[in-house]
Amino acid sequence: MSAMVAVRGLGAGGRSRWPAGARRSVIALALLALLTACGGSADTDEGSGTPSASPSQSDTGSGGASGGDATHLAPGELIVFEKAQPGAEETDLYAIGQDGKPTLVNSPGNYPHWSPDGSQLAFLACLDPPECATGAALYDRSTGDVRGFVMPDPDLFTACAVWAPSGKELACEGLSDDDPTRNGVYTVRASDGKGLKRITENTGGGNDFPLAYSPDGSQLLIDRADPSGGSARALFVTPLSGGQPERITPWGLTDDVASWSSDGRTIVFGTGGALYRVNPDGQGLTSINLQLPDGSSGATAFDVAFSPDGQRIVFSLADPVPGIYTANLDGSDVKQLTTGPTDGHHSTWGPAVD
Repeated sequence: MSAMVAVRGLGAGGRSRWPAGARRSVIALALLALLTACGGSADTDEGSGTPSASPSQSDTGSGGASGGDATHLAPGELIVFEKAQPGAEETDLYAIGQDGKPTLVNSPGNYPHWSPDGSQLAFLACLDPPECATGAALYDRSTGDVRGFVMPDPDLFTACAVWAPSGKELACEGLSDDDPTRNGVYTVRASDGKGLKRITENTGGGNDFPLAYSPDGSQLLIDRADPSGGSARALFVTPLSGGQPERITPWGLTDDVASWSSDGRTIVFGTGGALYRVNPDGQGLTSINLQLPDGSSGATAFDVAFSPDGQRIVFSLADPVPGIYTANLDGSDVKQLTTGPTDGHHSTWGPAVD
């Protein structure tokens, strides 16, 4: 299921809304020491005419998670993931660096993606309750400030978090309950959330979900519902210069999280508790055999993403021990990053910032 679909709804009159009970942004001041030597005001600024939402507190807790072995992260690299606390309706965002200590980034937060240069984190959250028309939220790594952009079309739900390699655009899932022919992938400017541009159209009225750009920015990986009207989904690659999306996995092999390697050769994703790799042309589809430290097998893995250099992957395990893990692309050298009573999801591995 699409994470964006799972946490959003449409308000009265078709206006796009996040859940009315969404909490205001909470910025962890202590995280600034981890991210940068610079200080920040940690104010939240909702763009396009929406009032700002100032944080009411700061929190340096790990949300019940403890750190594991993160020594293989390069200095300055950060892995951000979302985590749902027991009894909570929403997820929070946490970061973990080379010291292995999970630290709160933002509450609430969902579906995080680092910008190509690692300076900003795009994620989904309601920053303007009770209206909840936030299309994208951006976290500034150097200051800790969070700002949000209003969805550019009040009759089209647009949730935008996937960065173009240029850092100038965000890809969005676009949905309309009133007019399903408008469903598809769109882009907006990352600078102001405007400039809505349509990329795909699902002729069957189902949704298309953006996952990752190719490193050269010429193609976009999407999760697509069967245009013939069936319930099946698959991964497609669509050219951004024009042309039709091409299916690269069998129907049923897909996810709401996938990642494209920095050399452009490999796509990773998870389905049914297993991780897979595939070439962008659909060739070379194979499962990733995770070699857990205790020698156990049958692990339930999901939500996989590449490291900045494409040499390792980060992913979630539901069992045997829930948490965030990393491994080599072939499944060897598995390292556990987090432990705790709840597992983590939707990890994104960001580069060091100069």
